[in-house]
Amino acid sequence: MAPTPTTPTPATPTGPPATVPGSCHAGGAGLYVLPDPRCTPGAVNPNVTQANIGSTICKSGWTATVRPPESYTEPLKEQQLGAYGLPGPVSNYEEDHLIPLELGGSPAGPANLWPERGGSPNPKDAVENAGREAVCAGRIPLAVAQRAIAADWITFGEQLGVTHPPAGPTASTAPASPAPPAPTPATTAAPASASCTPRTNAGECYEPGEFCRASDHGRTGVDGRGQSITCEQQGSRWYWELTA
Repeated sequence: MAPTPTTPTPATPTGPPATVPGSCHAGGAGLYVLPDPRCTPGAVNPNVTQANIGSTICKSGWTATVRPPESYTEPLKEQQLGAYGLPGPVSNYEEDHLIPLELGGSPAGPANLWPERGGSPNPKDAVENAGREAVCAGRIPLAVAQRAIAADWITFGEQLGVTHPPAGPTASTAPASPAPPAPTPATTAAPASASCTPRTNAGECYEPGEFCRASDHGRTGVDGRGQSITCEQQGSRWYWELTA
């Protein structure tokens, strides 16, 4: 019998600067916004390494075993809305993992969580899915993908061919650390199973635990391993999960 997934016990969300009112300043416009790197630099899960991606981020349904509960993320989101000086209501934002769980981001660290405008799916979700696909296919090392999405998820998405932000400034106005070297993804996607449906925007197969598009809400499909998956709502977001 498979072990029952457990939810990590999060740390108490306290301390500057990410929870101090008015201390953080995001940059960008619309859904193409970058968090303040001083407040939300990103953090990784030390239990995920390049050596074990096959049993962690690349394993179907693994992210559900580490996703923190809304009872933790909602109070933190309210604190961080104040820190970023963002107007309500709280429901206009989701508490996003800057380095996503799909790429081995810290599940509960406040340095890796921030109030992202809009619902799900959104442009960053597509970057997270494409980044995981590239890492699991061996096209990008895990650490490179983690640094790239933490430094500038918009540029990383453009390099992966999944985001197309409107013209104009998108970078944060806050002082940023030097960006890491940009990854060099393959110019073509890894072959997808002929039977999987639906396909990602990049033409690849979905796997359990990945975000699903608004057009797929409630839909049942087939993943790259031939397993039946359904787009189900969990809290405020929608994910592909194995069909019961």
